[in-house]
Amino acid sequence: MSKSEATRARIIDAAAKVLAETGYQHTRLSAIADAAGMQAGSLYYYFDSKDTLVEEALAGATHAVHTAIRGAVDALPADATAGERLFAAMRTFIATRLELGAVSPAHIRNYRDLPGEMRERLRPEMEEVADLWIRLVRDAMASGEIRSDVDPHTLHQFVFHTSEQIAKWPPALRESIPETTDVMLRLMINGVVGP
Repeated sequence: MSKSEATRARIIDAAAKVLAETGYQHTRLSAIADAAGMQAGSLYYYFDSKDTLVEEALAGATHAVHTAIRGAVDALPADATAGERLFAAMRTFIATRLELGAVSPAHIRNYRDLPGEMRERLRPEMEEVADLWIRLVRDAMASGEIRSDVDPHTLHQFVFHTSEQIAKWPPALRESIPETTDVMLRLMINGVVGP
């Protein structure tokens, strides 16, 4: 990673932290610059405006999750069951959200407050993630590997919001990302596989 790329990544991480703490309406470039250890004017070398920075941070998070889930599902052997595909997606979803850190809670806190045109630009990939998820859940239900009374939308929201909250836990309350992911996945799976 070049120095410029590292600086952009640091700014995006700082923006996510400020967004998660203060919300879109109250986020100021000066606060982001402070969190990134920079002068506010220096941000304009990397981003045209607050909205450009916010959109890149949130779009990058959605794209990272989408890419990771697709990669995990595609990496499974051709004879993987529908349940195995769903559980691989769940594991990857949780782990990726934890790896993203502050961007996870920033996304959920701020999406509804964003300008309408920004939401519309972010929406297509978010819908692709949701559609993929629903297909995986329905396939696992059809195969009998998870309970037939599980609503795909509710399960999606449950996993999504639960992983968002874990990202907010103080580090002392979390084990490593793989261990935390394992615990959360076991808790979730035990609720969907049936008696």
